Order: sequence, then C-alpha cells, then structure tokens
Amino acid sequence: MDVNTLIAQAHNTEGLEDQTDVSSGGDFEYEVPPAGPTPARFIGYVEVGKRKQRPYQGKEKPDADELRLYFELNGPKHKREVEVDGEDKTFTNMLAVKVTKKLSDKATFHKLFNKMTYGRDSITHMANMLGEGFLVTVEHAEEKNPKEGQKPRTFTNIRDKDGNWLIGAPSYTDPISSETHDVPVPEATQPLKLLLWDNPTQEQWDSIFIDGTRTVKDDKGVEKEVSKNWLQEDIVSNSQNFEGSALQALLGGVGDLTMTEDVIEYAAPEAPDMGNASADADKDTPAPSTENAASPDAEQSESEKPSETDADAASDANETLKALGLA
Repeated sequence: MDVNTLIAQAHNTEGLEDQTDVSSGGDFEYEVPPAGPTPARFIGYVEVGKRKQRPYQGKEKPDADELRLYFELNGPKHKREVEVDGEDKTFTNMLAVKVTKKLSDKATFHKLFNKMTYGRDSITHMANMLGEGFLVTVEHAEEKNPKEGQKPRTFTNIRDKDGNWLIGAPSYTDPISSETHDVPVPEATQPLKLLLWDNPTQEQWDSIFIDGTRTVKDDKGVEKEVSKNWLQEDIVSNSQNFEGSALQALLGGVGDLTMTEDVIEYAAPEAPDMGNASADADKDTPAPSTENAASPDAEQSESEKPSETDADAASDANETLKALGLA
C-alpha cells in the first residue's frame, strides 16, 4: 500500500484534517509482550468512527471519534517461534492502542502525535508516519478487579499511569558520553493498515480485512465457526455514525461483507477498569485497549535527585543496550 499516495488522494478530495491544528477545545495462545524498551514499527492507523464513551463521574459523555493504532514490536525479545498446522513460524508481538481523536492541546491524542513527530514540523497527520520506526517502552499493569474466580489479566501499553506516552525517535543518549546513537528498527513483517473515515478508498478498506474463520464455543459449550474479520464487522456494527458516512457510500451498505451474529462477542475486548491506572489527561479519551502500566518514580527536583556515579550510569546504559538486543 502506497500510504503517501492515499494520503495525497485524501488531501485532494474533501481535504484531510491538519492534526497539528490544535483547538482549545493468529490461532495460538496470547502471550503478554515483555516489558522494557524495544524498537517498533508503526503499521496501522484505523479510524473506526464515533463510539459510545464510558461515563465520567456518573455523567454520560457524547460519542467521540476513535482510532485503533497498531505497532509491531520487533526487537529480538519480541520474536517467537510458534507451531501452526505442523509448521514452525516466526511471529512478532503486536501492540494495539485505542485512543479518541481529539485535537485539543490537552488531549491524549495530541500528546501522542507530538511524541511521534519529535519536533518534525512538516508532519501534519499521524497517518503520514505509517511504516516509520520508533523506540517505545512497554509497561505492564495488572487488572485490579478481575471477575470472581478468575486470575487478574496483565495488560501492556506504551503509556505510564500519568498519561505520558513512552514513544519517540529510534535513538538513545549514552548517559556517560551524552552521545546520541541510532537504534536499528527491523522492517515490518505485516502489511500496513489504513482507514480514513471521511476519505476512505477500497484499498484502505481491504487493508484491514482479516481472512479466515475460527472455532468458538457458546455459553452451552457448543462449537461453531465464526469469521476472524472482526475489525471490519466491528466498524459496520458499532460505529455510531456509519449510516450516511462516506464509508457506507463506498461499500454500498456493507458491500460483500458477511456479517455474523458474533461480531460484538468476539471483537477485541475492552480493557477493564484499572482504577488510577487508566485516567486520560483530558478525561475525553477512553482507556486504550491495552491498559496503562504502573507509574515510575515521581519526578524529583534536581536538588532532591541522588547523584549518579559513573558505574551506575554505565550499568544503566548497558541494561538499555541489552534490552534492545544491542549488547
């Protein structure tokens, strides 16, 4: 998929929004990706339409535009061999993040956009960065209120509990020499995903299609085959503004999409309430589909910070290199 061409087409039709314009207003058991720094590729920007929002302090909130962002975590520790149909295949860990698209200066989305551009003023839309490499830090958080009789689930995210995005340029600074070193980011192993809600094309729609079926059991233990194509089905079924949208016009209703009764059941699960671990800065963004992790130590003033010896700095640098697979 030629992302630049698709973005240019969107600019040349009804116009693509300028996201720098800030207003005031697989078939195997899932394994939690390991925590720590890792190179990653940004491989998916999918606008899924307006969605119902969780109430805040007991008050209903209006529907809001949501995104699903996909990052391929491709450092050495994120690759694993899995047997599929008797054949060993290599998979890389994926991280999907759900975020509300708001352009206010305090919005979570705007903060993420700034972290990903890291000072590059020429980028005006997040989708322009599809395929780019980044350095991210994966953090873990444990579900605080699991269902009775179930073990707490572990969620991964690239944010800390204070809402800070742990993503930036694919480089790091040596704490001893203060020199900046590039981090090699492997090429993506999966095709890019792109869907622009107001400027969709058939190629974009096809990019989020998931082929195949899988076997699930209902509440009575009866097995049945359902489509794996949950993302397209979720958009058609659960987007509050699908009716009358440019996407509906493109598809002629739902086009060739075969809907199943199980779309809501097997769509990507919502993250549970994690208490203080999920509050977004502007209170308008839903908790991401991968939940926020525990907070790092509170920031200290320079006078309160303990001094760091050269040995400590060297140890920290070495640990970072090991985590990235560079030492």
